[in-house]
Amino acid sequence: MKRLCLSILLCFIFLITVVSAQSGKLINDEFHAVSLEGNLIGDSPKRSVLVYLPPNYDRQTKIRYPVVYLLHGFTGQIANKTWIIENEGLRMNIGAVMNKLIVAGKINPMIVVMPDGSNKFGGSFYTNSITTGNWEDFITRDLVSYIDKKYRTLPNAESRGIAGHSMGGYGAIKLAMKNPDVFGAVYGTSACCLDYYPSRLPKMFFEEAATIKSWEEGEKANFFARTFLANAAAWSPNPSQPPFFADFPVGKKGAQDAVAENAEAQWLANTPMWMVDQYRANLMQLRGIAFDVGTKEELLNSIREFSDKLKRIKIQHTFEEFEGDHINKVAERIETRTMPFFSRTLVFQSLSKNASANKSKQFNRLQNTFRTHPMLSGRAQG
Repeated sequence: MKRLCLSILLCFIFLITVVSAQSGKLINDEFHAVSLEGNLIGDSPKRSVLVYLPPNYDRQTKIRYPVVYLLHGFTGQIANKTWIIENEGLRMNIGAVMNKLIVAGKINPMIVVMPDGSNKFGGSFYTNSITTGNWEDFITRDLVSYIDKKYRTLPNAESRGIAGHSMGGYGAIKLAMKNPDVFGAVYGTSACCLDYYPSRLPKMFFEEAATIKSWEEGEKANFFARTFLANAAAWSPNPSQPPFFADFPVGKKGAQDAVAENAEAQWLANTPMWMVDQYRANLMQLRGIAFDVGTKEELLNSIREFSDKLKRIKIQHTFEEFEGDHINKVAERIETRTMPFFSRTLVFQSLSKNASANKSKQFNRLQNTFRTHPMLSGRAQG
């Protein structure tokens, strides 16, 4: 009887261990980014970083994991918290999504890193700028180095992916395009700014942005005027133009036209549609390129054009259109497309598969014990 009770207790403990191991954990990390030091708007170089660690990370200490860097959109102060709070827009809980996919065996275990890409303007557009700081360097150097040192990653481009939504989708595509030695695959969902030609954009928003004289006025401006301020600070910075230290690609007739033309050239230089020819060799090095867009989005035509441009220069990629708008399907796309894409595309440590197989065998043995043991199966006769 004692032996039977001990057997039941051990089985119970094992079951609890299996259940608890099915949940990964989310860490609210923070570190000092050298690349963001000395920016002209006085933003702190200390950055929040959310890190999702998969189930069994703490126990299976010999396993190293691929990493997906997930970049948020132009969300203001919400920043990277957009991935973990169920607000009225995204309704996203990255921890729950990853746990669900991993436990169901739909994806292999991965680390997900979600940096804070916001700034005083509301968004950095993940671009190097004397005004806002070197955000590209922050992601590709400071952040990747920090994560590789602190966590058990597979520190190679073939095991790193980068993804994002809206501004984050733009950043993911541009950073992967320029840094194939850092990232091996990219997925952009509803990526903005892929063909951001200033001459095509509503002039009234540029004019409103250009008339804003203070940060207080900027906070009261409409969404598009605020994003144009952020674009200008990222793409056409000018240290001699306080308080925003930026030039605009739309100006008045006369002397201002030269400034506007120069600013427009700088904007186009940061537009992926214009960059793909220059970086075609880099794009060819990537293991996978994928992006999507909702059929109810204003971005639909521009992202279609981007796909067409990649086809013309013979860059293999996956492009999908889905029924939805700019935000209502983000969580669904992350779950059903983005993370499965990286699970298929990135290189995983072979040991992780063996460990997963061993864990499955252990669980199957436990199930067999419950089915065959008279006391545990409920077949004991009274």
